[in-house]
Amino acid sequence: MVLRFGRHAWSVFLAVSVLVVAACFLAPWEPVKMVLSGLLGVSAVVATVVGVARHRPAVRWPWYGMATGWLLFAAGDVIYWVQSSVLDRDVFPSIADAFYLGSYPLLAGGLLGLVRARRPGKDRPGLLDALVLATGAAMLSWVFLMEPYVHASDLDVLARAVSLAYPMADLLLLAVLVRLTTGRGDQPPAYRLSVAAMVAMLVGDVVYGFMELTSGYNAGDPIDAAWMLMYAFAGAAALHPSMADMSRLSPPVAEGPIGVRRLIALAAASLMAPAALVIEWLRGTEINIPVIVSGCVILFLLVIARLHGLVVLLTDTLKSTEVQASTDQLTGLANRRRFHTCWQQSLTGEVGPTALLYIDLDGFKPVNDKLGHDAGDNILLGVADRLRGVVRAGDVIARLGGDEFAVILPWTDDRTAGAIAERIVQELAQPFELGERTVYIGASIGVITAAQGDNPNAQLRRADTAMYAAKGAGRGRVHHG
Repeated sequence: MVLRFGRHAWSVFLAVSVLVVAACFLAPWEPVKMVLSGLLGVSAVVATVVGVARHRPAVRWPWYGMATGWLLFAAGDVIYWVQSSVLDRDVFPSIADAFYLGSYPLLAGGLLGLVRARRPGKDRPGLLDALVLATGAAMLSWVFLMEPYVHASDLDVLARAVSLAYPMADLLLLAVLVRLTTGRGDQPPAYRLSVAAMVAMLVGDVVYGFMELTSGYNAGDPIDAAWMLMYAFAGAAALHPSMADMSRLSPPVAEGPIGVRRLIALAAASLMAPAALVIEWLRGTEINIPVIVSGCVILFLLVIARLHGLVVLLTDTLKSTEVQASTDQLTGLANRRRFHTCWQQSLTGEVGPTALLYIDLDGFKPVNDKLGHDAGDNILLGVADRLRGVVRAGDVIARLGGDEFAVILPWTDDRTAGAIAERIVQELAQPFELGERTVYIGASIGVITAAQGDNPNAQLRRADTAMYAAKGAGRGRVHHG
């Protein structure tokens, strides 16, 4: 199939492929149908190779892996047609099955490669969700597809193994597909076309499995359209310019709450095991207790693991929210809200004498107005670092706002508090280097000592008054209230 190359090559390919699918079912001569079907499979392979060469994705091997998978699947189609229509041999299993089954690991590996290229880090929630959905689907697959083959007396061991291999391969592909679709990040058109190709393949396989167990399948049945559309979507995905985005590293996205659609899907998958049990009971068939119980146990453990992840996420989120709500955004010190909480606790708990240093920077406002807010922020960061270097472990440093700070000193008498305040005055009197500029500021500190049972607000006003007394006495001073 020859395509005019350009940005719309994918749409031309898709449109022509759909016309070919229609022609396959309208053509009166069966060889024409098979030739068109074979060309459609080959065109998907060619389109994938051409798309990689044209759009140059960052990671190419997944696309080449999928192209090889499409090639094996198309080869299986041709071999099956030759055996059934030309040689009139209905052989199962045959060499065609080897080609068909060989395509699934390549397709799954290609999809998984795209997933890893987009999100190379660990995505435990996405992996668990994929396993839950795949396990749930496996329960239904067992009831409707696998178990009948296990008990089929007309099949030898090899035929049973091959018959079971198809639904198992579909489950592998489904798990990887779910892993791709449940991941976070952009979903460009090539992504959606690739998903459509895999869905068409899975639909065709499932319907084919039912037909084989009931009425039987014949080449040229309407279900063949699903596999033909699979080729059409696969080739269009590779030719779409956005195919390069599928292997481009996605920006990290924090895990969020489970969406409604994903929650419904997980709930439905979790109910698959009991649903399989009910279906077997209604059909009057012998219930395979080990398989059903194993599925229930696996689903239970996966759901518990998923819930554990959500609990950890919720706990971390609450801790992060609490830290953000109680921390000054600029300096990382305690903010006014946390300061008031700590100050009230220090006067109501079983704590000895508690000192409070109320600090106001001297000369900060002129520097901030002259040099700008960036320079002012750098000074405030420097002040916070110097305060951390002076106080002891267990003391609480807070920025109350603007250029006001406070330090809570548990189990501290007035003399010790005064000594710490003097050290702070000395430290803040040292120059601050702002690039090529040297800036000098200072600090006026009010010091009080409070006892258990004192009114926190009244003691805070005492400290504020003491600070203004220090500032009025000439600045760069310590005043005991």
